[in-house]
Amino acid sequence: MNIHSHPHRTTGKVLVVDDEPQVLAVAKAILDAHGFEVIVTDSGDVALNLISQPAPPDQRIELVILDLTMPGGLSGFEVLEEMRRMDPALPIIACSGYFQENARDLCQAIGFSDILPKPYTLDHLVATVRGSLVRSHQLA
Repeated sequence: MNIHSHPHRTTGKVLVVDDEPQVLAVAKAILDAHGFEVIVTDSGDVALNLISQPAPPDQRIELVILDLTMPGGLSGFEVLEEMRRMDPALPIIACSGYFQENARDLCQAIGFSDILPKPYTLDHLVATVRGSLVRSHQLA
């Protein structure tokens, strides 16, 4: 798909939250290469701080990819709950290597915009991010 022919912008500022450094590095490299501005952190607390910062519309985080299992700090579900309080319209993609069969429905029921099972491919990552951004812009 040609990004320039799409009626909705499919790039933007993406926050990736994961406790695995290699996952952060790969996601950042892939999304950077596809025109996204990427911020990475291994901390739910840092992620919440980034979301809570006031920013002009063109510098706001437009989408979050959130690991569900992050030992030693806030869980992905706790981070989701707090982010939803701050910005109910922010697309948040649940990322995990442990999804059950009906995970998409369950995750969407509690407030995630989509799921991204690990390990993911380059194409699946980009398609999931773009799809969530397009859907959020259609709802806006």
